[in-house]
Amino acid sequence: MGFFSSIFNKQERAERSFDRNLRAALNKRVQPEERWAGLHTLRDLGTPEAIYGLLRRFTFLAEGKGGLVTDEEEKNWVFQVILEFGPKALPELEEFVLSKEGPAVNPTHSISQALQLFRMIHRDAADPMFELLKKLIDANEPGYEREPLRKEEILAFCKDWVDPRLAPLLAGYLEDANETIRYMAVECLFRYDDESTCREPMLKLFLPEHDESLRIHNRLVQGFCEKGWSLKGYRSFVEPHMNADEYQILRGDTIVKKKGA
Repeated sequence: MGFFSSIFNKQERAERSFDRNLRAALNKRVQPEERWAGLHTLRDLGTPEAIYGLLRRFTFLAEGKGGLVTDEEEKNWVFQVILEFGPKALPELEEFVLSKEGPAVNPTHSISQALQLFRMIHRDAADPMFELLKKLIDANEPGYEREPLRKEEILAFCKDWVDPRLAPLLAGYLEDANETIRYMAVECLFRYDDESTCREPMLKLFLPEHDESLRIHNRLVQGFCEKGWSLKGYRSFVEPHMNADEYQILRGDTIVKKKGA
C-alpha cells in the first residue's frame, strides 16, 4: 500500500503544482513576475495540457504593471514557444481555434495568433489550413452575434490566406447581420478574384430588401470597376448607387471610370 500511496501522492502533488502554475499564468491581475513564472513552468512541462494552457494566454489582456507592453511581450513569448514545439502543438492549436474560451460578453479570446502558428508549423501547406478554416467557418455561421470578434478574425486571416476553395464558404458572410462583417467579406472576396462565385452574391447587396450601407455600396462599385465584372441582371439596382460624375456603365454592363474622374 505504501508504494501505491507514494505514487498517488506524487501524482496529486504534480496536479496541484500544474493547477497552481496554470492559475498564475492565466491571472491578468497578478504581478508580471508571478505570471511569467507560471508561463515558464508550463513551457518546461510541455504536456498537451500545458501547451493548451499557454495558448489560453491569448484570451485576455494583462492588467497592472507594464500594461499593454507587458501583455504584448508575454504573448510574443508564448507565440515563439508554441512555434518551437512544432507539430507536437498542432492538436492543441486546432482545439484552441475551434473552442470559445472566456466570457460570452466582451470576449477577448483571439485566434489570430493560433491561426498564424498553425499555418507556420504546417509550412503553408494548403490542405490542412483549408480543413481547419472550413471547420471554423462552419462553426461560425452568418447571423446575429453580440460580439462578432471570431468572424472578424476569420475574414482578416482569409484576406491574406487566399485559397480558391474558401470563396463559396466566405460568401455566406455577405448575409451576416453585422455591417462590419459584410464589409469585411466584400473586401476579402475581391482578393479572391472569383467572378463566377462572388459576382451574384455581391450584387444582391444592391437589392432593395438589403438596405445596405453607403460604404458597402461604394466599395462594391469600386471593386466591380477595378475587376471589370459584369452587372448583368442587376444594372438597374446598381446604377442609382453610383456617383454619376465618377462612373459610367458600358453596353457590356461593366463599370468604368469617367475620364478625368
